[in-house]
This record gives sequence, structure tokens and C-alpha cells, in this order.
Amino acid sequence: MRGLAGEGVGGRLTLMSLDGQLEKLGALYAEKSDGELLDLYEQRGGLTEMAQQALAGVMRERRLNTAGGAGAEVIAEAGGDEVEDRVEAGEVLAYLFHDAFQAREAIRTLTEAGIAHRMLDWHVVQPERPVSQNGLDLGLVVAQSDLESTVGVLKEQLGLFPGAEGEDSQEDGDSMAVLSMYERGEALVAARALGLAKMSFLWRDGSEHGSDLPDEETVAIEVNSADVERATQVVEDALARH
Repeated sequence: MRGLAGEGVGGRLTLMSLDGQLEKLGALYAEKSDGELLDLYEQRGGLTEMAQQALAGVMRERRLNTAGGAGAEVIAEAGGDEVEDRVEAGEVLAYLFHDAFQAREAIRTLTEAGIAHRMLDWHVVQPERPVSQNGLDLGLVVAQSDLESTVGVLKEQLGLFPGAEGEDSQEDGDSMAVLSMYERGEALVAARALGLAKMSFLWRDGSEHGSDLPDEETVAIEVNSADVERATQVVEDALARH
């Protein structure tokens, strides 16, 4: 019988073995210079999934910006280069931009509206997420309490978050508020948790006709405005367990 760090039944690696490999890869990348890490990142398509995960971890620790070019400038403008590339407790992803000009306009609009925000390199925040076609993925992050006003400003000023075709205004019923934007895997976890909690929600899929979401892997989930606080806790607990 092999030890816990060895192979399991049928030659499959155990979790402890995988963790050990990830730790070794992380130590290997930690010995490299910033320039070497950025070069590796540019060629990450040739690395295994575990190697990419280890590389992203080291780059996150060093706070290396992978957006490059216009993307790096946008992140600097929003102050995202002064903090770690991660979503803190109480924050949510408001929008994922693939266009630097549009992201810059969002920064200007929110600044004028007095809404605190920051822009993060989403390649670092979620290295497992598929990279967009143009290689630019800028995540606009705001406080959960500011999400509804952020959506309202971006919708009015930039035309983002349009209503679905044929959707009537809900003046006589419960108004809906965007809970957050998720990558598809997280959205499925969130939807299942909301369903188990018997909370109604609206799923906005980036693949839907007429959708203004950034891409097909992005999902916006809306809930009744009165349920935002409870829904946030339900989803956060579910994602933490996932």
C-alpha cells in the first residue's frame, strides 16, 4: 500500500500528491524573475492546467499585471494596480470588459457619479477562465451595496445591461436588481443555491440573442430588490462550500 503522497487505486494521484506537485511548481516559478514569469504567461497555452495555476499564484503574490498595453493603463487609472488582484469580501464583479475604451468610459462615468470602484486583471483573479478572443479581460469591481446604482449608471450612460427583448417594466411588481455577474460554473452553483432557498431569480446568459453581456461564459443573475441581502449571503455560502 502506498503512502498518502503516492498514487491511489489504479495509479490515480491522490489529492495530497497533487497538492505536492502544485507546491513544487510554485517553488520553481518563485525562483524566476518577473520578466521570466511574464514570458511564461505569454506562452501559458503550452503549460498544463496545474502549471498555469501555480504560475498564476506566484504572479498574484508579486502583483504582476498581465493585462498589458491599454489594459494595464485602464487598471492603473482605476487604482487596480495598487491592490491585490482579488475580489474582497463585500465586493462583486459588476461587469467584465473586453474593450479598453469602453472600460475607460465606465471608469469616467462611475468617478463622476461618485461610486467607488476598481478594475482588475481577470486573468489573474480567475486564471481558469477562458481568455477572451482579444486577450483583454478587465473586471469592474464595486461594493455589493453599490451594485444596483452602478448598474443603473452604466445602463443609462453607456447602454450596458439592456432589458431582455419583450421584457416589460415592473412598475406594479417587485423590481429586479443585479446580484452579480458570474462565470458559467459559478452561476450554476449560485442558481442551485437560490433554488434550494426558494428564492426567485432571473438568469441572463451571454449567449442569448440581444444580450449585452461580455461573452457567452458570463451570466448575470438578478433577484428581487428586497431579497438582495439574503440572496448575497446564500450565494456566498454556496460558493465558499463549492
